[in-house]
Amino acid sequence: MSARLCSAAIQIQNLERFVDANTAAEFLGITRRTLLQKVRIGKIPGHALDPDAKKKEWRFKLSELDRLLCSEVSSDLQPPEPAKRRI
Repeated sequence: MSARLCSAAIQIQNLERFVDANTAAEFLGITRRTLLQKVRIGKIPGHALDPDAKKKEWRFKLSELDRLLCSEVSSDLQPPEPAKRRI
């Protein structure tokens, strides 16, 4: 039984902590306001502390934000062709 408690304690230590909107915005390189706008429309994953509250306080997991960034980057994308200018 003590082995179970030890493994549960190890799992709790490995849990990722939630961060606030300021930390998440800094991680993404956007403003807090932009982050909150995008989380409200569902473009960025976030967790409301009280889903029924009129004004929600959001928390974020950096691993989810990192996955979002990685999913938007595609190796198939090529730089745009330079504009052909006539002189």
